[in-house]
Amino acid sequence: MEAYDFLKKRGVTRLCHFTTLKNFTHIITSSKGILSSIQLDKDVKNMNDSIRYDGKLDYICCSIQYPNSWFLKKSKNSNIDKVFREWVVIYIDLNIIKYRNSKYCPCNASKSKGAYISKDMNHIDSIYAEKISICPYPRTKKMLLCCPTDDQAEILIKSDIPRDYIIGIAVGNEEIAKQVYSILKIYQLKNIIIYISPDILDTKWSNLVRNGCIPKETRYNRSEGE
Repeated sequence: MEAYDFLKKRGVTRLCHFTTLKNFTHIITSSKGILSSIQLDKDVKNMNDSIRYDGKLDYICCSIQYPNSWFLKKSKNSNIDKVFREWVVIYIDLNIIKYRNSKYCPCNASKSKGAYISKDMNHIDSIYAEKISICPYPRTKKMLLCCPTDDQAEILIKSDIPRDYIIGIAVGNEEIAKQVYSILKIYQLKNIIIYISPDILDTKWSNLVRNGCIPKETRYNRSEGE
């Protein structure tokens, strides 16, 4: 079974990639969208992970259905920018894996310097195993089907993710939602949905999905931003 069909049957609707609001502005202004580390113009954009222990500089790390909030928390704490402190989670159309060379990892891709990354997407079902040797937590019986056993499992997308594949933005509060709305309005990007979801930009979503609960995501009413 192809990776896309398998993930769709599990109920996966999106991939996630987090970034600063500042970087999001750069991403959304170009049809090229999200670029791999090796393509980034460092004079214009800042990378979330400038070290990239996984060694895959030509790939973009994406989590499945929900963001890697642990690394997001780490990135927030290490952010030295005193002005642009806001972060957002970009929701990416799962269809991207049909058109881009992809790899997967059952845990954080940086673990053991990328040793667990696999290029055989036909075996992506392994990330949903009841027990994974490198994952400290086994899969619970109540856990949402769409969520990998390890919360930090990733799909790595080759080269770039065009803007057309960005389907939504999750933010932590209404104030950031208004800022994102203003950016989308300027560039007439009406099809990208904004969600306010503090739990998704935190690690709280993990306990929720392991108990069979869907984290709350409130769709931002664009009329409020007019």
